Amino acid sequence: MQYYQVFISAEQTAQGHRILDALMAKQLVLGGPVVGGPAKFLWNFTESDVPAEMREHKLFALEQDYNFVITYTREDLKAELIDVAESASLEEVCMISFAPMEPNRSLKELLDSTFEGRGGDVTPEPVDAVAAVTFVPKDVVPTRTKSSTGAPGARR
Repeated sequence: MQYYQVFISAEQTAQGHRILDALMAKQLVLGGPVVGGPAKFLWNFTESDVPAEMREHKLFALEQDYNFVITYTREDLKAELIDVAESASLEEVCMISFAPMEPNRSLKELLDSTFEGRGGDVTPEPVDAVAAVTFVPKDVVPTRTKSSTGAPGARR
């Protein structure tokens, strides 16, 4: 099975979360961050949904803050992912790219368990908790992460 890191464009953070929620509800992606920052794009407004006075055959350099959803999926989910993301997007062109990747065993197992038993829409339940930074003794650090080389599910 081929796995992919996926990048999906979003003009605003809220739009990125909307796309991510729609994809997660169908178990098409693992989830991930919506990251943003300053961006610049070449754009030709000839056929865009903009005021008529801007519709001319000319390239513009458009500057704006911009976001991308970064997530993971599998080969068998790509076509449906594209359909759901484009349906949830407000952009004229929802830019979606798939970077083939070779995950380590622990990530592969996480992805396969995430997509196991797919079917219909689900509403992931929010966890009534928050992430909290804590101090971990240095000698415990090597034992906290699942191993990709030891027995499946084993810690280092």
